[in-house]
Amino acid sequence: MTAVMDSIHSEAIYTGAPANLREEQGQLSWPLIEAQVKRLQIRIAKAVREGRWGKVKALQRLLTRSFCGKALAVKRVTENKGKRTPGVDGVIWSTPASKQKAVTQIRHRGYSPLPLRRVYILKSDGKKKRGLGIPSMSDRAMQALWMQALQPVAETLADQHSYGFRPHRSTADAIEQCFNTLALRNSAQWVLEGDIRSCFDKISHAWLLRNIPMDKEILKRWLQAGYMEEGIFYHTIAGTPQGGIASPTIANMTLDGLETAVYKSIGAAVTARRKAKVNVIRYADDFIITGCTKEVLEKRVKPAVSHFLAERGLELSEEKTRIVPIANGFDFLGQNVRKYGNKLLIKPSKKSINSLLEKVRIIVNTNKTTEQGLLIRKLNPIIRGWANYHRHVVSSHVFNLIDRQIWQLLWRWAKRRHPNKNVAWIKAKYFHRIGNYDWTFAQGYNAQMRGIKLFRAASVSIKRHTKIRSNANPFDPEWFAYFAQRGGDQYPC
Repeated sequence: MTAVMDSIHSEAIYTGAPANLREEQGQLSWPLIEAQVKRLQIRIAKAVREGRWGKVKALQRLLTRSFCGKALAVKRVTENKGKRTPGVDGVIWSTPASKQKAVTQIRHRGYSPLPLRRVYILKSDGKKKRGLGIPSMSDRAMQALWMQALQPVAETLADQHSYGFRPHRSTADAIEQCFNTLALRNSAQWVLEGDIRSCFDKISHAWLLRNIPMDKEILKRWLQAGYMEEGIFYHTIAGTPQGGIASPTIANMTLDGLETAVYKSIGAAVTARRKAKVNVIRYADDFIITGCTKEVLEKRVKPAVSHFLAERGLELSEEKTRIVPIANGFDFLGQNVRKYGNKLLIKPSKKSINSLLEKVRIIVNTNKTTEQGLLIRKLNPIIRGWANYHRHVVSSHVFNLIDRQIWQLLWRWAKRRHPNKNVAWIKAKYFHRIGNYDWTFAQGYNAQMRGIKLFRAASVSIKRHTKIRSNANPFDPEWFAYFAQRGGDQYPC
């Protein structure tokens, strides 16, 4: 969990907290509150494993009515990146008094969510837009509260090779599973790239109300809250809004069971699955399925996937769903996975490389008169973040290519600023020798080597990622030592 919120340490906020949860100064004891919530989450996960759904419901009710659960929910929505983004009511909780009031006013009886505020962001292609629904702060807090009760269920029932929007799992785990599945000499030679058409917007409300194990009335009100766009109210008849805290987990639970459906299409016996070389790797609504032949994927696996999705109100996008040989390669989560002979190489995809260079080009071209140091500060987080994302695959050559392309952009930027100066003068002003590297774009470097320099993608060392164990459950006490060894929180809320 993150550090205690500085802005809510005043005694006034916690006057309503139970005495055993307050420290001597009257402040809340966050470690104790977190421990109380974690203890209930562990009990929920245990009840799920035992199939005791009546107890699951009782424990969820206990958690969502507790002061600890409500306090942690408010803490989450006032600490995350969207803490300054209001809903349709324009309200944000930025003061100790507003946060105190929020904790005391989270109630289930009479709860009625406000419509979502509709906003649009560009998709990865930079052309089409994706609609997001921004809930009000009170609705976000209610979703965060129920997330604490729903996540232990989701983690216990999740597909083993589902890696998106789950604690302790990442895109690096999904890519490493691709390597484990496809790298051997006798691995599957065909891959089905699955793409679900408008996944978040099309999920059947009826299916969610039948199958998501939480308070049905609360869930129904979330799903039917509607949204506001340019002052006009629109009803929602399907889907779960992108932008809500609970939406990723609910979408994950909707798609859990995909692995089982695919394996059943091959046959009940484990040997049949191994012979067909069928494996499913999913990150949120992006997934790939491997197979020994194109016919297996086309005639048995794909119909099973389509039937599985249809039950949930979803469908495959025929335009983007492809069956390709591994020798041709495919893009998955920003990486290109391709086999050259018997050797599997995973590299940054061309689309990801071009996207980075386009971002850098826009920043450089829109900051023609900006101070050099400010330009470096704008570029460094983008380059560093991109390089760190790709540091677990075969990226050394690509990192050097990226550095050369960016250097050329910056050299043109520098020459444009001083058309009457010669090369030596421009180099002396903007580019310096730092360590073993000459022509480093930097400002303020002197004999003491102080200043700011452009981050080099090639300075990121390539390190193989250690994949999480497929059946690891952060809410199962048997796995606490394993997660502690990996350096993560033993009890994610």
